[in-house]
Amino acid sequence: MTSIDVLPTEILADIFGHEGLGDIARQVCRRWRQIALPLWLRRLVLLPSDPFKDMGLLEYLQNLPEDHRLSIRALDIAARRDFDSGGNVFSSDVADEACLRNVLLIQSLLGHRIVDLTITDTGWAPESLAHILQMNQLATLRVLHFQLSLFKPESFGLPDLVQELMRLYDSHCHTLKTLSFDLALPMSRSFWAAMANCTDLQQFHLSIHRSSEPVLTNILQLVLPRWTSLASLHLCQPRFLSPDLLQCLYKDLPRPDLLRELHLIFEACQANLYEDEFIEMIAAMPKLQVLDAHLDWSNRMMEQVAARLPDLRELSVTCLGAQFDCRTVRSIVWGEALEKVNMRTSARIWGGFLDAVRMRSRRVKILVYGSMKWGGLVDEWE
Repeated sequence: MTSIDVLPTEILADIFGHEGLGDIARQVCRRWRQIALPLWLRRLVLLPSDPFKDMGLLEYLQNLPEDHRLSIRALDIAARRDFDSGGNVFSSDVADEACLRNVLLIQSLLGHRIVDLTITDTGWAPESLAHILQMNQLATLRVLHFQLSLFKPESFGLPDLVQELMRLYDSHCHTLKTLSFDLALPMSRSFWAAMANCTDLQQFHLSIHRSSEPVLTNILQLVLPRWTSLASLHLCQPRFLSPDLLQCLYKDLPRPDLLRELHLIFEACQANLYEDEFIEMIAAMPKLQVLDAHLDWSNRMMEQVAARLPDLRELSVTCLGAQFDCRTVRSIVWGEALEKVNMRTSARIWGGFLDAVRMRSRRVKILVYGSMKWGGLVDEWE
């Protein structure tokens, strides 16, 4: 029987690069460790766990060969997930001063190499996050990707934390390429105004919880006019989609024709309230390759997507409307780039539409739900 050890290093590196495998492979043998260690160290996850464990990690990093230490480019200040007796996930708020001190020491050791920073206040005190961001300012030369998740009300009311976030935008406004936010409450106008200065931004992800005010339109009107290189946009809020918000995407964005990926996740409302604005938006984004829209659809909206997006590669649709059956789309020829269609809808899709999609797509999955709740009855066509 042929052993896996006969595989060349390049193939093993590709295998170990999958999530979680690098940590396992580095403990198997010396050769695997040499291959997997740099892959495992690309993203260093720091948890609010026992400080002695973190100190052990600090000593481990200090003793690493310089070439392996240079592999660490991403730092993830994450939450530790535990499981209760019922198997439900919860996070423990256990970070103390010793744990924070060790995190700051690790930052000072690795900071000049970190270009990807992820922070959450789950398991970490807002004051600790402010210190971590302050150390980031002192130790990091440039940040390309920044992800922030804030769920605690006290995080939004801490001036030091907000000030450090605005300093990060100011210091790295010409290098930031990706910004991602998951916010339980709205931020101040000055927060978004500072973020608008990141003029080279290419990807923007914003999720605002139901408890927040519906401020998305105001935010987009403030930030989009400055972002001339945006290629990926993800907006999520469990509220009804408004026509004004769609207008922002093709009126306030300087180059909507550069957008390649668009995700719109909203509560469903009547499609006729924003149908015209959606069609104008699609017309302004002819180079879209990925479209993911969780909202109420009409047959006319689907017609325009099929006719106006020749480069569309992936289409994901979630719709409650019982009249959305794509009956009028069956004769439209889809673009040659189409690879995947994923639909969740309350109505049965007209067979002619499926035939038209299959003429182009190598992978087609149509999910028809009797209700929009997961676990409902499903009819599936492959």
